[in-house]
Amino acid sequence: MSAPTTKGLHHVKLPVSDLGASLAWYQRVLGAQHLEQFDHYGDRGERYAVILAVPGCDVPVELRWAPNAAQAMNGYDPVDFAAGSAEDVAAWAAHLDAEGIEHSPVSPGAAGALLVFPDPDGTFLRMLELPAGGVADIKMAEGNPEPDGPWLAPPSMRHPGQPSYQGTSR
Repeated sequence: MSAPTTKGLHHVKLPVSDLGASLAWYQRVLGAQHLEQFDHYGDRGERYAVILAVPGCDVPVELRWAPNAAQAMNGYDPVDFAAGSAEDVAAWAAHLDAEGIEHSPVSPGAAGALLVFPDPDGTFLRMLELPAGGVADIKMAEGNPEPDGPWLAPPSMRHPGQPSYQGTSR
């Protein structure tokens, strides 16, 4: 029996250690709109999650108060945003500079221009060039698409095939 067809992504969930600070950061840096009607509250009335609409994204982003998970995600890059052209990626770098946000240089990634920056918990977010035809039109360059370095291959993202991998044996 084949799997039923999905209808797309419902939302993306990111853990944060300080919900209020992260909400303010995502609003300021990404221009996200807080969709207050979807706030999640626990039995004691504490807000533990918010839903954001990020301009240009069809899929909402949930920020969920989960300090241990946020710490575990430090240096991991679970979300890649499509910025458009290489010039659009460069515009994002200028915006991040204006906001005082540390970021990688705009790099020629295997699939086009790439920019990496951390959220307040150190979770890496990426802005990528996207061809007019979408992801299906990406032509991957030869070689390792994520060469060693602090922005593209931080310690948390190293795989067992990398010479500097420091994993645990089972």
